[in-house]
Formats: sequence, C-alpha cells, structure tokens
Amino acid sequence: MHIDLKMPDLATTDAEIKVTRWLVEVGQAVAQGQPLLEVETDKAAMEVEAYVAGTLSEILAPPGESVEVGQVIARLAVPAAAATPAALAAGVTAVPPAPPPALAAPAPTAPKGGMFARNRHAAAATGVADRTAPPATVPPPPSGFPLSVAARTAARRLQESKQTIPHFYLQMTAAAEPMLARRAAALPQKLSWDAFFVYALAQALITFPKLGYRWDDGQLLLPEGDSIGVAVDLDDDLFVVAVPEATAKTPEQISATLQTTVAALRRRDPEARRLTHNRMTVTNLGMAGVDAFTAIINPPEAAILAVGKVGPAVVAEAGQAVVRQRVTLTLSVDHRVASGRYAAAFLKRVVDCLESLEHVR
Repeated sequence: MHIDLKMPDLATTDAEIKVTRWLVEVGQAVAQGQPLLEVETDKAAMEVEAYVAGTLSEILAPPGESVEVGQVIARLAVPAAAATPAALAAGVTAVPPAPPPALAAPAPTAPKGGMFARNRHAAAATGVADRTAPPATVPPPPSGFPLSVAARTAARRLQESKQTIPHFYLQMTAAAEPMLARRAAALPQKLSWDAFFVYALAQALITFPKLGYRWDDGQLLLPEGDSIGVAVDLDDDLFVVAVPEATAKTPEQISATLQTTVAALRRRDPEARRLTHNRMTVTNLGMAGVDAFTAIINPPEAAILAVGKVGPAVVAEAGQAVVRQRVTLTLSVDHRVASGRYAAAFLKRVVDCLESLEHVR
C-alpha cells in the first residue's frame, strides 16, 4: 500500500518552506530514518527523513517549489504491516543536515555560482605556470545570482521597514577604555564586543522601557520575552541571535551565550535558527573597519543600535587635545514609538553603561 509523505512542522519559522533537493529517486528503496530531501526556510536548512521503510513511488514537490506544513510532498510504497496509525499520521520527520565528511585534498574543480556556501569554491592554485600554454579563459560573470530563502525574506522585511517605519537617527560616541580593560581582564577568555552593547541596551531599557515596545495599529505592545538580538552574517545570510534575560546577565555571561548560539548556527542547528522576537537589535560593523553607519530597523522592533569600530580619536579634556579610544553608536528609532528627546536620553544611558563597566560585577 501507499502512504502520503507530508511536510512536517519545522518549528523554525512562519515563512515559506522551499524544497531544494531530493536525495532519493522514484523507485529507490529507503530505510526508516533515511534522509529523503533537503528543504530551506528563512532561518534554517533541514533534511526530511522517512518515518518508515519503503519505496519512493512518487514525488509531488519538485526542487524549487514552495510548500506548506502538512502538504503532501511524496508517496511511499510500504508493506501493509508498516502502515501503522503513527506512520500514516506523521509520514516524515525533519532533522538538521549532518555536516559533510572531511575529504583529503580533493582535486580542484571549477568554481560554481550562487549565494550558498556549499556552492562556493576557493579557486586558488599553486605552482609554476606553463609559459608555453595558452592563457586560461576567464569565464564570463553570471547573469544573475540566485538568493536563498533567508536572503529573500530579509530583503522583503527590510524594504517593508524602510517604506513603512518613519526612521530618525541619533549618534553619540562613548569611551571604549572600560571595554578594553574588561576584555583584557577576562583573558584568556575572549569576550565578544557585542556582549558589551547588548548589556548596555538591556540596562538602558530598564530605565526607558518604551523603546522595547512595538507599534501595532495605533497602540504600543510589549513583545513576549525580554531578549536582545544581535545581527550575525553567516555565508551571506543574515540571522539575529537572541540573548534571553539579558538584563540579568553580565557581559561575560552574554558573551558566552552569543558564542554558543553562533556555534550552533554554524552547525545549522534548527533551534538556533528559530525566529525570535526581541526587544531591540544590535548590529556591529566595527570589525569590518566601519567608523559609523545607520541601520534599518528590524520589524516589528522600534529601534536598532549600529556600532562602529573602536579606535583612537582626538577628544578635548580640560582644554587639551588628547587621544582616547572611542566608539560611535548610531540609534535608529521608530518615531511613532518614541520622540527625539526620549530616544536621546535612552542613548545617553547606553553610553553611561558602557563607560561604567568597571563597576559591573
């Protein structure tokens, strides 16, 4: 007999689920627990496994098609004894894909196009070129770049944010010596720079809670939870890592949370890629050498903090020009949620928290 294989609830997102690749062919026998296909959402890439053993008899969702939870994606021929009520109800399960096995010095292959990490190739070669050989032909640039579901979703949300949220921007600089001292004191443990800014935002939201609310049809609503998000770019896909209960954590504890979650993201752990609702987000391009920048608010949040690089700057102290380590902070704010004066007081509180880290235990 045949059973329908349905798309499981991946529990990572409410967005579309895209079939990217079938791992078995029609007519091929599959074992219980064997991966059948790969799918992607805006926040995760996963493998769908067979719930029972059988033979794949029909594929109803080809690669590139978007499907919904509960939709029949294939049919499996199974022995009548294997078609239990649980098998008929569940059909498939989903797990994150296993990391590829290490290979010993593979031969170079031609680079492939695309935005996914698995399609990238570092086309580097060593050795002495044959002077008698004709010059290598440089392939023409691709006519387009396919985008992942995550990239398309981010583009849609950020465009919507810029078009519908009345942004305004405030900028201040903060002394960075307390952060540098705190990082030096933590060695050999390496503290994340973002941990300090998450800590400062969480503390500032205690005094100025309105910026943790969101605009919803003429009223301000408080999101569930009290987490602060950190924007992370992995393989050209943008994720927001959540730091729950940030107000109760020290910078060291926040750093440990960030490092653990980012490591899980790299493993494609679906729990780490689960979409979360945060009070506010930090985005940091300081490590890329950017002095300062303005960021687009991550809806439905009301503000986002953009962090520039930590570096020397000339400042005035007691009428003298001196060089100090500084960092520039730019706050983007939804004007429907907060006024300029309120947001300015909030940003000043963030600066004060960063400059008083030596008193935090």
